[in-house]
Amino acid sequence: MKRLIGVGVGPGDLELVTVKAVRVLREADVVLVPVLAGSALQTPEPGRAETIIRAYVDAGKIKRVEFALNDTGGVTPRRAAAWRAAGTAVAAEFAGGASTVAFGTLGDPNLYSTFSYLAQTVRDLVPGVDVQTMAGITAMQDLASRARISLAEGTEPVTLVPLNGGVGALEAALASGGTVVGYKVGAAASPDPQTLRDSLHQAGRLEDAVIGARLGLPGEFITPAAEFLAPAAEFLAPASASPSTPESAPAPTSEPKNIPDIPYLSTLIIPVRRPSRGSSLARNQSAPETRRTDGTLGRSYAAQCSIGPTEGSGPTEGSGPTEGSGPTEGSGPTEGSGPTEGSGLAEAGGPAGAGGPAEAGGPAGAGGPAGAGGPAEAGGLAERARGRVSFVGAGPGAPDLLTLRGANVIAAADVVIWASSLVHPDVLTHAGKNAEIVDSARLPLEGVLPYYERAAEEALNVARVHSGDPSLWGAIQEQLDQCAALNLDTEIVPGVSSFTAVAARIGRELTIPEVAQSVILTRLGGGKTPMPPGEQVAEFARHGTTMALFLSAARSAQLQDELLAGGYPPDTPCVIAFQVTWPDELIVHCVLEDLAASIKERKLWKHTLVLVGPGLGAGGSRSHLYHPGHFHGYRKADRKARKQLRAAHRPTPADGP
Repeated sequence: MKRLIGVGVGPGDLELVTVKAVRVLREADVVLVPVLAGSALQTPEPGRAETIIRAYVDAGKIKRVEFALNDTGGVTPRRAAAWRAAGTAVAAEFAGGASTVAFGTLGDPNLYSTFSYLAQTVRDLVPGVDVQTMAGITAMQDLASRARISLAEGTEPVTLVPLNGGVGALEAALASGGTVVGYKVGAAASPDPQTLRDSLHQAGRLEDAVIGARLGLPGEFITPAAEFLAPAAEFLAPASASPSTPESAPAPTSEPKNIPDIPYLSTLIIPVRRPSRGSSLARNQSAPETRRTDGTLGRSYAAQCSIGPTEGSGPTEGSGPTEGSGPTEGSGPTEGSGPTEGSGLAEAGGPAGAGGPAEAGGPAGAGGPAGAGGPAEAGGLAERARGRVSFVGAGPGAPDLLTLRGANVIAAADVVIWASSLVHPDVLTHAGKNAEIVDSARLPLEGVLPYYERAAEEALNVARVHSGDPSLWGAIQEQLDQCAALNLDTEIVPGVSSFTAVAARIGRELTIPEVAQSVILTRLGGGKTPMPPGEQVAEFARHGTTMALFLSAARSAQLQDELLAGGYPPDTPCVIAFQVTWPDELIVHCVLEDLAASIKERKLWKHTLVLVGPGLGAGGSRSHLYHPGHFHGYRKADRKARKQLRAAHRPTPADGP
């Protein structure tokens, strides 16, 4: 059996790779990474995805595949030929004797990923090939954790929007309510900074919005959108008068709409406005102050994970994103994705050519043992003495979908609080032998607070382990408020969400060009937590894009009715996923008119996620990810191609506003 596996390696930080991703990359016969066409032999520096992979995999297994398209105007013969060439390179590896080929991609391979295009071609060239994906941490999750933003609480939705779809798509998402996440902020077809600022201001959402780029990499910046998207008059001021403008921004010119040049891979989070306690982590905890670093952020805990880097690995200074390694998101477990015996870190192996955990302190430069992070970034001894609570995302179920950073935090904790009803017990294998283990399955918040109080009094490190990603319906805001009142340091460690794990298990990208380029994360109203006005499922269904519905299976008839009322056709593809990546996982495919009956027939009401949308059963056109008109901090855009790309996406009078 020949296997092609798209492996999500996270947004950039070496510690945000999952345990399973490292194992699969090491076990693969060859690991492919994308580069711009014509640069495979000319580019000495590895790209972003390649840099991450080189930290864990021997360089001799890594090969670059040209993915760039140097033409405009859709799927032209030249672009189609370049696309096919990439698939031919994969087919050649199989023909040469490889049985497993891994393709490393940033973020998650099922969200805005290049992997889906590669997979389509390889399926045509290699009949019978088994295509799989492995979930990864997205830029959205990493930015939310670094900026201390709770993406969703209660019944709030989250909408993912590619900004190169035009300002109209953004404004529609803002009008729908909930947190909005904008990808591809720096794409040629995305709104210019002034237009973007005006849209956020008119919606009353500019104050809390945060922009981040190069997360976990040299040149990282996280800054309030209000500062970064400064008015045009500020762009025209001398450079010294704009300290918040990223270092990569060009010198001021007389064309303010082109300033600043926002990196293509930038991510924008626009938090929902909450009236009281949950109004904005970004504002309440002063997280999104402009931050630029020359390396990964320091950590205040020792890296104790037994999967380490290959000798001499680690990010190369100035190693920018691979040409075309766009905001990929969406991957999933490989064959045997359930929590298999020995799936913990100890069996996954240490660094190539190195010893066990003592030698493998985690990725070089990624905040390992003492000295990795100074007091300015890691908190210092004075701050650590206050005690610390880390909210760790454990992923959807399978213990090896825990990130390396999450494993390190658990290993360094004095107290580990976990919910046995939601988190796999094998996650506790990373805890220290002297750690106090607390099962919170039967505890209300008031039952957990005494441990936080003790942490403040005794300067303890507490790992609060949540299922999935803590920023998505993790009820962490109320806990963060309590920690702030106790003067405790806090940290959020992102985890793989169940919606990307489901996409990985079914082998589908959730964002298909010209079919579905937005993803709405929400839940059904009418339960214990009321939905805010304007956030009904039927209203979101009117967008006709991909939706992921959490906590809604218990009222399946109401769910089906609202989806149909919103405009989805009865034959819209649906996926029902119960306990994804757990041993008793169940995944059912159906059409919308059979959704309620399919759920009731199998008596599914808890631990069930529903995906719905035309993208679950359709192909699509190529993206513009490798277009020469796109640019980032390590590649300049071709001026003529950039103008052509903007012109191609500019609305015509016949299209309306």
